[in-house]
Amino acid sequence: MIGRDDSANVKFQLRKIFSVAIEYEPQRRKEYLDEVCAGNPHLKTEIESLLASHDDAEDFIDKPAVPQSVKAFSDLPVEQIEGRRIGAYKLLREIGRERMGIVYLAQRDDAQFQKLVAIKIVRRGMDTEDILRRFRNERQILASLEHPNIGSLLDGGTTLDG
Repeated sequence: MIGRDDSANVKFQLRKIFSVAIEYEPQRRKEYLDEVCAGNPHLKTEIESLLASHDDAEDFIDKPAVPQSVKAFSDLPVEQIEGRRIGAYKLLREIGRERMGIVYLAQRDDAQFQKLVAIKIVRRGMDTEDILRRFRNERQILASLEHPNIGSLLDGGTTLDG
């Protein structure tokens, strides 16, 4: 059985070897792993698995999340909604725009208390089932995050016009 200290040491060792190996070309990686993992086939297998996952990911962060066939929708004219109310909030102005939606600065507008928030609205034409599923997933991820430097999810829903 691996103790807590042993487990932390293994994780440190994995990170250290991975961070060096990732810089090498495939042939040099193999030589490096043969050298540093000699006598520990389990460690070598773990590192190879991490490297394979890294290689499979390629440059995913640079690729659009929305298929190119939907990209044309991102240029659709956006309905003017500043000044409109959504629930208890009045939209003040646009503060951000992305492929899937537009983010507005909004102010609590029901005399209960004062609060500024950001409200993200899916663009018209982007409300396909796939995009709405991604939007719900994004909302769930944000709801689960708790950090002083990350915005908090206060609420989510659908506007009256869908």
